[in-house]
Amino acid sequence: FCHMLLKDHSLTTRQPFHQLLQKKPSLPSAAWHRAVRGMFIQTQDTPNPNSLKFIPGREVLGSRTMEFSTPAAAYCSPLARQLFRIEGVKSVFFGPDFITITKESEDLDWNLLKPDIYATIMDFFASGLPVVTDEAPRTDTAASEEDDEVVLMIKELLDTRIR
Repeated sequence: FCHMLLKDHSLTTRQPFHQLLQKKPSLPSAAWHRAVRGMFIQTQDTPNPNSLKFIPGREVLGSRTMEFSTPAAAYCSPLARQLFRIEGVKSVFFGPDFITITKESEDLDWNLLKPDIYATIMDFFASGLPVVTDEAPRTDTAASEEDDEVVLMIKELLDTRIR
């Protein structure tokens, strides 16, 4: 690890080591995290500048997809819950082999969010927990006993026609 940091510096440099650490690594950020944790996560831009695709090099959901637009909707996914704990994460989308994160606003810099996202994804996959549990995600349109007939019809329309 230190060899990677010092490969462009002679051993006789008088620059303090902490200043060398503050320099940007010569490796891409995904490779930098690979060197530290042993997992290679690639990123890919999306058409939406507020969304970024993270490709962990492992299966995420197999052949299906899931979207979590709020932290409450993510209760069936330990990974999504952990990603929502990162300040600035607006929504989480799981694909077969990728995770797309949408940030809250354009004012947030991806360079500030990515380290926390990388760490969360790496720690999660190291834990061995399932990405999604058997519980069905909660929705605000789920029927409840207190709903009258009109509300039930509206909720059914939202579930069947809009979603």
